Amino acid sequence: MHLLASLQHYLKLNEYPLRFLFVICFTALLSFQLSAQIEFSESNFVDLRMYIDTSSYSWEEDRIRHRGKDYLPFEYQEEQEVAEVYLYFDRGEGIQEIELMPSSDFEIQDSIFIIDDHATMKVKFRELTNANFLKFSFKVRKRDSAVSYVNLPLFPYTYTYVKYYAPDEQLYIGEEKVTEITTNRPDNIVIDNRWTEHQPINYQMRKDGSRILLNLEPTQLGTQSIRVPISVKKPYVKDGVVRYDLPSIEQSFSIKTGRLAFLQMDEQEITPNDDKTEPVVIQMESSRLLLMGKTYRVENQEEPGGALVAELFTKNRLNNDKVLCLLRPYAHHRKSDGYLYVKDGDSPRFVTNVDITPKSQIKDIYLQREGEDWEKSNVVYPGESLSVRIEGVALHKSQFSFPGIENLQLDSLIRNESIAVFKIKVPIDISATKIEIFDRSNNTNKYLEVKEFQRPRPFDFINLELGHEEHTVSEVDRPIYYEGNLTDLVISFDRSKIDQNRDINGKQYINIKVKVSNKDGNLIELYEIDEVVVCPNEKSIRSAHYKDPNCVSNGINLNNYLSKKTYDMDEWSRIELQISHVKDKYQEKTESKKIQIYLKRKYNFDIDVSFPGGLLILKAKERDFSNFSGVSFAMIAQFSFYQPGKIAKYQPYKVGAGFIAIDAFNFSESASNRDVGLVVIGSLYPSSGANRKLTFPLYAGFGYLMKERKFFSLIGPGIRVRF
Repeated sequence: MHLLASLQHYLKLNEYPLRFLFVICFTALLSFQLSAQIEFSESNFVDLRMYIDTSSYSWEEDRIRHRGKDYLPFEYQEEQEVAEVYLYFDRGEGIQEIELMPSSDFEIQDSIFIIDDHATMKVKFRELTNANFLKFSFKVRKRDSAVSYVNLPLFPYTYTYVKYYAPDEQLYIGEEKVTEITTNRPDNIVIDNRWTEHQPINYQMRKDGSRILLNLEPTQLGTQSIRVPISVKKPYVKDGVVRYDLPSIEQSFSIKTGRLAFLQMDEQEITPNDDKTEPVVIQMESSRLLLMGKTYRVENQEEPGGALVAELFTKNRLNNDKVLCLLRPYAHHRKSDGYLYVKDGDSPRFVTNVDITPKSQIKDIYLQREGEDWEKSNVVYPGESLSVRIEGVALHKSQFSFPGIENLQLDSLIRNESIAVFKIKVPIDISATKIEIFDRSNNTNKYLEVKEFQRPRPFDFINLELGHEEHTVSEVDRPIYYEGNLTDLVISFDRSKIDQNRDINGKQYINIKVKVSNKDGNLIELYEIDEVVVCPNEKSIRSAHYKDPNCVSNGINLNNYLSKKTYDMDEWSRIELQISHVKDKYQEKTESKKIQIYLKRKYNFDIDVSFPGGLLILKAKERDFSNFSGVSFAMIAQFSFYQPGKIAKYQPYKVGAGFIAIDAFNFSESASNRDVGLVVIGSLYPSSGANRKLTFPLYAGFGYLMKERKFFSLIGPGIRVRF
């Protein structure tokens, strides 16, 4: 309290900036308190129980203390074990939300589900043997909005057995023996690849694929023993004790003298020159039996008649107890194929061994993109990350480089004489068309060819401009009904959508087919526009590489191609567009879109000629209908109405006005009903016969008789002839 009062007094004496600094510090301290990181044992959680296969592991019951820290141990049999986790807590702690923080060591398969006093989830581990500092980190939010992070360290362990069966208990001085160690978990064995020194039997433990090999090289005669300690990455637990050391390999051998003296060369691997007559200068161990100024044959077998591998010329002795020699290799040889015998004629004098391998040479290049298989190709694209596999000979001696490539990583797990695998990332703004492959400073004359992306872009960059309407092709999923006179039909392109940021698609090659039909479905015109080239605009980072005089910059007005213009088309004409990618231009699956456009109308206006017959006519100031009239003649200007939701289908009624000649075809002298009238009339047609040439409608209307000068109304059937 005294300190707080002093601080308040101090702030009163100072300026505003110091007060502001105090507020910032206080806010930061408060945030730290609300988002604290704590260990599981210090948290509000009661227990965590994890089930793997048929085993269960509990924090309260099974946790162990290792190197001053508590862990939840669990045994695994597979590298990608699936675990079901139950997280228990006190219901009164007010926990509202629990979140498992993501990690590269496991995959969250089921989200956390809170039920009363516990939460459940499911995780799948990845590569448990190589996973270090494995832990669960929970983000816990309470009802008072306080957030904390709870860490629970995990301790995976597994049982690894190692057995060694010596195939032969006899070794010879100067000979290297390769044997195999049997184990159920080769990835869990710690391998250092180093030879021991100054021991009766020097050894090297190394890994070859999924095998653990033990190389032996005796140096002293007699019965000698080896003791090879074995350590593991992931320990095993015995009697509650964590153990990283397995029982050592112990074996005795009988070491015998070699029949021939072994002479070691200073070079363990020799690469012949292109001119095989040109020697390679080496140094060899000295021997009193090795004569100077003499040429020896180097063969691959002790018996006469062996294949000539090289010629060895001894030049002179050096002060370091070595002999300067000239070696002319004529064939390739591997140490694993056996020893080399230095012969004077057909008589073997010494034994040696060396790798004689060709120069590094690239034969084939394979590429693998994420989620795809390897393919034989050297074509890469800007901005992509991929793996490159080089196949050839003597690749273990090479040091490949790719000038212009960033983030180059060598996959050291896949590197041998015939294969080298790299992970590369091609810069998205790369300007070169070729990426040369160098071995050290030498050009291998092999390269990666940089091509522009040419992937089919969805049709979201293509728009249809119909008079006052605009539609995006990719969004059209039903027929388009355009009402009014269609002055123009323009296919335009939003080129900025083709390449967006790092989503590069390149040039788009489009085919456009146009089919025009009238309302009866009869074909009027068919036109096809082939290979329309649409290039990304200047906003694309690769725009400088899309130079093409055929690229379309403006839209395509179909009226420039059709003989029947859109503004001359009749009502309910159908324009069918089929827009598709040019398949030959792409390796990926292309798209095709079919769009139908109808020139919609609500009504139609025409002149109708009909022959009403047997009309009932009621004249003004008369109480009953006159007698049935004969066949009349009517010429009506009328409106026809289309049915909503249907294409070119009329409603069963019409409304119009015109002239009617009543009883027009009665030419007898007693014809008293003949007259001409102005009429407003409606007609009702059979629902299936509105478009027939000959129909029998029902008429009703009213008008004015010119001869009798009376208003009248009428109703009755008739005959309609449609021309």
